[in-house]
Amino acid sequence: IRDTADYSLTAEFVPSSLLEKNITQLLKQKNEQVDGQSVFNTQELRETLSQSGITVKEITVKGSMGLRLACTVPHNHELLKDVIGYDKKERKAVLRISPENIVSFLEILPQESRDFIDMLMAPLFTGDAIPPAEYEELIGVAYGKKIATELRSAEFTLIVDVPYKIQTARISPVGTVTVQTKTEKTSRASIRIPLIELLCTVGTIETQLQ
Repeated sequence: IRDTADYSLTAEFVPSSLLEKNITQLLKQKNEQVDGQSVFNTQELRETLSQSGITVKEITVKGSMGLRLACTVPHNHELLKDVIGYDKKERKAVLRISPENIVSFLEILPQESRDFIDMLMAPLFTGDAIPPAEYEELIGVAYGKKIATELRSAEFTLIVDVPYKIQTARISPVGTVTVQTKTEKTSRASIRIPLIELLCTVGTIETQLQ
């Protein structure tokens, strides 16, 4: 988050070797993938994001499902208005993750990438209200017990750099947030949410940094 320039965003998806192996086998069964091919079409992703006003600086894939994306997003971009509320005068940022703003993001992705995300059958994407334990069971039936066990320990991490010194930080209803002072005038907040809790959220997970 910056005072005088557009925001920079880097996103990274790092799947376990077990998850990669299982999804790759499923895609082969559906004849949707050949050996070594990524589920993400980088050219399509670049074009789709560019058309929505996002400047893509880097897209790299690793294996079948690994992805790293670095881009610049206008601070007033439609996609961010419900996600990041930054008050420059009050030196306060509020970050919200909800099914609604996740769906808004998914809508700008190419169909191919959305199809892969749909395979996760997550309540966050489908809008269904399923408790974490039930979702874990669902994943166990669909992809095997080992994947379900991995899901239980997986984490979503959001690292936010802000142009002010954070005095207080809190998150609700799930997750933890820790703060690190980078310089006299900048801070970094590390937000961690258990992945299964995020995928099952039907409300809003809100972080306040002030």
